[in-house]
Amino acid sequence: MKDILHRIWSIVVKEVLQLSRDKVLMGFVILAPLLELALMANMVGDGAGNLPMAIVDKDLSRASRELVVLLDQSDDLRLEMRAENIDQARQAMQQGKVAAIVVVPPGYGKSLNDPRQGAELQVIVDDSNYVVALVAESGVKNVAAEITQDLATRMMNISGGPVKMSFVARFNATLDDRPRSITAMLGLIIYQVTLIIAAQSFTRERERGTLEQLRITPLGRVELIVGKAIPTLAIGLVDGMLMIGLIAMWFEVPIHGSLPLLLSLFVPFILAQIGWGTLISLVSHNQQQAVLFVFALAMLEVACSGFIVPAADMPKAMQIVSYASSVQHFLVILRGVMLRGAGFSSVWVPSLALTGIALAATALAWLRLRAGLDADSLRQRLRAARQRSQVQRRRRTVPSVSPSRGKPKLAPQPVYATHQRPVRRRRRS
Repeated sequence: MKDILHRIWSIVVKEVLQLSRDKVLMGFVILAPLLELALMANMVGDGAGNLPMAIVDKDLSRASRELVVLLDQSDDLRLEMRAENIDQARQAMQQGKVAAIVVVPPGYGKSLNDPRQGAELQVIVDDSNYVVALVAESGVKNVAAEITQDLATRMMNISGGPVKMSFVARFNATLDDRPRSITAMLGLIIYQVTLIIAAQSFTRERERGTLEQLRITPLGRVELIVGKAIPTLAIGLVDGMLMIGLIAMWFEVPIHGSLPLLLSLFVPFILAQIGWGTLISLVSHNQQQAVLFVFALAMLEVACSGFIVPAADMPKAMQIVSYASSVQHFLVILRGVMLRGAGFSSVWVPSLALTGIALAATALAWLRLRAGLDADSLRQRLRAARQRSQVQRRRRTVPSVSPSRGKPKLAPQPVYATHQRPVRRRRRS
């Protein structure tokens, strides 16, 4: 056991030395994830806001002017232009100058002060961007609700109408989309970094010419896989802790669950990427080919993991594929532990699925490693097995001599052999 640990430690030291000598790669695996998370989180941090708006005021009353001021003072909208008619405002929207058009009809002020009538507004939004359209519509509704509340107070009416509603938002009181987006980015970045490092483990040896040294070292297949997996696992855990700290301190996303539980569930997720990356590294001829394999696998994971669209809303075929997506199960764990404070009893199902995917990927990598370290070793073994089977098939088809028939007859001697005179030797006197 001591010898096994010593051999594994030797591989770990070799991998750490190779990674530390590549300054560009070390900067990529440590600083690039933090920078990518910061940039992507800032892009989706506060959502869309301060959208340009066009006003078509056909009433020109005091109430319509107050409406325009309230809309301009809101955080979601800003007054970009006052259009004379709807066609002018539509042309501005077609050119991308405004995202919303608010049309104030004639008689708006009179209808607003008459309790028996209702004041109407026409809102036209740019629906080419769903998020922009949703924010613009929400901004106008908030201003309309504020005006209604103010009128009800001035008329000594019941505030809020006959039905009172109490709205409570758990885990996200401000209804901010940033926590959901940031956790998804965290899982995707950890996936990319660990998969790329693992996919270059054997291809890097092959390109540097050090693969022959691994052949002659007294290492077992399991020892070789474990030795190459430990540095990647350590890098993934360090990146995960750094990004969790960035999320909690910089973006102020609270972590409601247990941090040790969250870090322990990082392990099967990273091991799954190590298994897939090792398999890619064994079948790739160079690092460029390995990166292409990683890119293709990443596209499939992003499409089926629920990063863009929830898995329940995808087609049935993609839902079935999503069960084998490690990113999909890891996002369920991240959002459950970080955002909802869930314990292991609530996330044991995705944890078990993640462990199964990690074991399956590692087993496939180990079986591929048994075929050899060369990229074409599996193909060569299959070709050799096919040739052996063909030779055995030919041997079965060759007729063999039956023992009951005795020995095979010799070929008859040529005719000239019977007429050949024996050579006589002369005696010496």
